[in-house]
Amino acid sequence: MLTRNFKKLQAQVQRQVERRKQGNYKICFIFCLAGGVDNPAHIEREYGIPLMVSKISESIFEALPKDEAPEFFAALPSAIETDGKDLSRVGPQFLAAELRSLPPVPTDVQAAIDPVIAGMDLLSEGKEWPSEAAWAAAWAAWAAHLAARSFADPRVRRRQRDTLLQLIKEAPVTQEATHD
Repeated sequence: MLTRNFKKLQAQVQRQVERRKQGNYKICFIFCLAGGVDNPAHIEREYGIPLMVSKISESIFEALPKDEAPEFFAALPSAIETDGKDLSRVGPQFLAAELRSLPPVPTDVQAAIDPVIAGMDLLSEGKEWPSEAAWAAAWAAWAAHLAARSFADPRVRRRQRDTLLQLIKEAPVTQEATHD
């Protein structure tokens, strides 16, 4: 899946940022990016942003300090940059990076996490992860990661924000296509 309707995305983000500047309007992530539809599938259809990336973005957004969350929202178009960017590998890349950033854990826990990291690496390379339970394992590892971290610490979310935006920025542009 490739990004599309980039100019429309820029305009939508700018509209939401301007609304916030004009009053007590709270920027939200999925609802505002989807133009008032609380459905990440709409973002996937409209802008080519994978569901996993939207959900990760919203999770980071919701946990950032209130004064930093709108800046993250506003930074999304700058990271995407254009139509035709392939973001399909960003979710697995992000999850692998997060699992690698876990503090030291007991050997048996690490033994459960390592195959998930290897699976995310395969997906990040565009390869198959040959297991029906692969995604369940990945999400279980992600849940373990969430439980192991103190998300009250804004440094964790800032690091996640920066990691996600960098992965989006580095994603390859595979075709120039404009759908605006």
